[in-house]
Amino acid sequence: MEQNIKLNALTISEKNVRKVSAADVEDQQLIASIGSQGLLQNLIVVKSKKRGKFEVVGGGRRLAALQHLAENGDIAKDYPVRCVVKDQTDATEASMAENLKAAMHDADWFSAYMQLNEQGMSAEDIAKKFGHSVTDVRKLLKLGGVAPVILQAFRNRELDKKEVMAFTVSDDQEKQAAVFAEMKEGYGFSAWEIRSRLLPENVRSTEPMAVFVGLEAYEQAGGSVASDLFQEVTYLNDPELLKSLAEAKIERLVAEKKVEGWKWVEYTFGGFWSSPFASMRRVEPEIEVDLPEALSARLAEIDARLNVLNEKPMPEWTEEEDEEHDRLTDEERDLQEQKENSRVFSVGQKAEAGVLILIGREGEPEYREGIVKPEDGDKGSEGQDEQGAVDVPKKPDESAALLSDLSAYSLQALQADLMDSPELCFDLSVFNMALQRGAQSFLRPCDISVQWAEFSPKDILETKAAEKIQKTRDGLNLVWMNEETEADMFRAFQSLTMPDKLAIHAFCVAQSLRSSNSVIAELVKEQINFDLSALWQPTKENYFKRVKREKLLDILVELKGTDLAAGMANAKKRDLAELLDGLEESKGWLPPQMRSVTMEE
Repeated sequence: MEQNIKLNALTISEKNVRKVSAADVEDQQLIASIGSQGLLQNLIVVKSKKRGKFEVVGGGRRLAALQHLAENGDIAKDYPVRCVVKDQTDATEASMAENLKAAMHDADWFSAYMQLNEQGMSAEDIAKKFGHSVTDVRKLLKLGGVAPVILQAFRNRELDKKEVMAFTVSDDQEKQAAVFAEMKEGYGFSAWEIRSRLLPENVRSTEPMAVFVGLEAYEQAGGSVASDLFQEVTYLNDPELLKSLAEAKIERLVAEKKVEGWKWVEYTFGGFWSSPFASMRRVEPEIEVDLPEALSARLAEIDARLNVLNEKPMPEWTEEEDEEHDRLTDEERDLQEQKENSRVFSVGQKAEAGVLILIGREGEPEYREGIVKPEDGDKGSEGQDEQGAVDVPKKPDESAALLSDLSAYSLQALQADLMDSPELCFDLSVFNMALQRGAQSFLRPCDISVQWAEFSPKDILETKAAEKIQKTRDGLNLVWMNEETEADMFRAFQSLTMPDKLAIHAFCVAQSLRSSNSVIAELVKEQINFDLSALWQPTKENYFKRVKREKLLDILVELKGTDLAAGMANAKKRDLAELLDGLEESKGWLPPQMRSVTMEE
């Protein structure tokens, strides 16, 4: 029996089977909908033991929304609510039936919002009526605006939501439909391939060249853009205009550098390790400027004292001698750094060498000075400079165990990011096999036999990189592994879509990468815009408490300046480690060994 019952006579029943409320966002959308359209679906109630009261067994969220509107004064407290009255014996069954609803397919929601927009409702109006944010409504309208064939494929489960989102990077429905038809006849769909086919020449606003030029300068020059609302990325539609703007800007930097007297100054928009300059010899500055005599004298004193200490077996050192050795070693390192930083290139060196200007990952210009082209000078002996002096490697600040852990963290993070690039992994695997079988080479970047790296850090399975690797693993289509025989498994594997196969291939190849600082690894980093800090951060446990106190003070100076460091000069190592662990500036900071590694180092 249906009847109108006053809102203030209704309470929630214990027999209402929905015990967990929907998300707050959904509640707000329901409140907005009822406020705009009224209550479109009745509540299910039973008579309460209290006279004149009724308990709601179906429609608890709608009751809460009505009560919220009444509390805000949007409706009266005795607002008449349409209800179906049930017997107590039917209460639980009725509540269960009420909650067994089939949700509207997302494609139907997209189309409905698009129809409202076509009827004249703005994104702001729709957002207000249905409790969405304006940004969410714009995304829904974008999805509703894709080619009808794509929405139908989504309804038919030929496409998933991520793939439909990828089609929205272009507003051209004919182009969308053409790409859909091409890919349907091919190896299947993947979001990254959809975007690349729709925008084959377009440049992402986050790419180094785009950041270097600046989106504002590009648009002022008449460049148009396309937006990807779901990845929060803007695509620059005119790569030729972008390149001309970048060339004009970098030519000004070239002119400024030429004034310094270099034989040549050139630039590249590619990575350093993929350029011919990577294999050329580089000279180091040879002139010491204003080098105090006291510095050389002190270095000689330290060297003499360290020689005396080193003649004595380390197990026989006293605690005082151990501390003295550490102190002198740190001082020597600081003085050597001062000595090296006091050098500049001579006029003669500049007359023979040049400068290469590159655009770094963050869009900032980088200068590689002292490069000697083959036609401008003979290569010196390996490990020697042009004067024949042998380069002596610096003693590292960190222990061998810590350096090993840092290397493991870096490699794990690179593997995790590499999994997102199936085409690059394909190139790596074929390149690797060709080197082994075609050239009989032992210079292999990875082991196609899939011998995955073993990592030593205790927390290696707790890093963000480990989490990303596991998430990738969970997303692989491995149902074919459930087959009983090897032949059945292979046939099931063959039936997978090409994107599924490429994802499995990328997962395996990425984890076979053997080093994060080889020449190949550097090329990989350039091509995937690798950002180690997004997947690993130094903490008190994995780094700060494992380095010397003096090193922690140096880090503090780097992050916060000399004033705070001076105030902490007498602090204990434990306190410094805890301070650095909690600093906002520590987020994104990396130990020098883990920063963009160059092969010269």
